[in-house]
Amino acid sequence: RDGRPIGLTTEVGDCPWAPAHKLVLIGARAKAPVTREVTGRNIVLLIDVSGSMQPVERLPLIKTALGMFVDTLRPDDTLSIVTYAGTSGIALYPTPARQRDVIQRAISSLSAGGSTNGAQGLVMAYRVATEAFIPGGVNRVILATDGDFNVGITSEGDLLHLIERERESGVFLSVFGVGSGNLKDRTMEMLADKGNGQYSYIDSLQEARRVLI
Repeated sequence: RDGRPIGLTTEVGDCPWAPAHKLVLIGARAKAPVTREVTGRNIVLLIDVSGSMQPVERLPLIKTALGMFVDTLRPDDTLSIVTYAGTSGIALYPTPARQRDVIQRAISSLSAGGSTNGAQGLVMAYRVATEAFIPGGVNRVILATDGDFNVGITSEGDLLHLIERERESGVFLSVFGVGSGNLKDRTMEMLADKGNGQYSYIDSLQEARRVLI
């Protein structure tokens, strides 16, 4: 109301099961953001296919989740897939979502093996996203990995600088963590924060559906 960005309501009452205590209810509602007209989506999936991604709750879970995600895209949305292990490569060049069979085959063909060089993959993913950039649209790299983001010869500071620079260009970064053991939540969340994206830990198909769909 009155141009304020947030509204608060409060209520205090007796606590029925603990008469010596009070119950306090605080309600908060933020101002609804202005709806942004999205001209299209340019999504680049950056998938860790190193050997540690073989267990069923890692790459196979991600592949199933991405298969569902593809079905939610609009025909003119664009999707690309970049993979990284010892070296990085483009598994799918920018492809309109109307070619769902092509995209689904590319996802199904992903397999795990090799060591990890995440920085190289991230550089390539940003390059692909920039080449397919949609002005006024959603331009996002989605990184899916199970562990410590091995930056190779690139320092963490240089990596964060890269992410911040790309953020200013309009390409954002979200991160999905899978598996356990060597997962580095702090690193994953920091990358997503710097990339104007979100970090989510996916431990089941149900959680994948909630996050992606």
